[in-house]
Amino acid sequence: MSAGFPTVAVLPPVLIGASTKAYLGLAELARWAEVVSAGLGELDRGNRPHGPGTPYLCVPAPLLPLVGPPLTDAGLLVGVQDVSRFGPGAHTGETTAEVLAELGCRLVMIGHPERARDQHETLDECRGKALAAARNGIVPILIAGEPTRGADPEAVIAPQLDTVLADVPTDFPVIVAYEPSWAIGQPEPAPGSHIAATTGSIRELLHRRGRGHAARIVYGGSAVVGTYTAIVEACDDAAQRPDGIFLGRGGLAPENFLATVDEVRAVS
Repeated sequence: MSAGFPTVAVLPPVLIGASTKAYLGLAELARWAEVVSAGLGELDRGNRPHGPGTPYLCVPAPLLPLVGPPLTDAGLLVGVQDVSRFGPGAHTGETTAEVLAELGCRLVMIGHPERARDQHETLDECRGKALAAARNGIVPILIAGEPTRGADPEAVIAPQLDTVLADVPTDFPVIVAYEPSWAIGQPEPAPGSHIAATTGSIRELLHRRGRGHAARIVYGGSAVVGTYTAIVEACDDAAQRPDGIFLGRGGLAPENFLATVDEVRAVS
């Protein structure tokens, strides 16, 4: 690992995650954690053989110290949905990566289109956030994808990778969540064949940049139970197969999240 960056464990080969966005309050998220913790225990005690699959959840930062410990004990990687690009200092209202690391944060989402829309975030600002996270041992989840249906994904994603991850060492773990903006918040995810082809392109982009070993690719964008299976069935080769899934609204019901964990493990 490059000087100034902590050593971080290699990411699991398969990741099954969700972001609660700003939907769930404390009581609702506490119930989510309780149901998922118990459900994962039941899945682990099941007799049906299954493949790998490590669950993760990204929550609003204020809820991290409240739900992080029980979810971590249940085997989830727990992260947040944003981080300051600034370090400790006169930056009122910011939540620094240093504070998040002290609270046990393992992952942080960076570059989500909803933040670009609502907060006018730029790729250069996201670059600062990715650097701050990595310097504190937090794995960046770069949300990448083309804005409109029919646009060339590779032409959009390549500069996103190059800008946002420019200061993150190539051997530092990162997750690239492929989420085309045109599929976010829609009734259905992007077609499985499109996701498979784009996953293959992203994997090649990462290999060209020396990130093949340390990076994972997951699909998000209106993902639901069954989305991962549809992607796998559309793959022509192993390179097109994502390393997992990232639910938004589709994971707000804990039962749906558990069903997706079971699904992904069954086909992995």
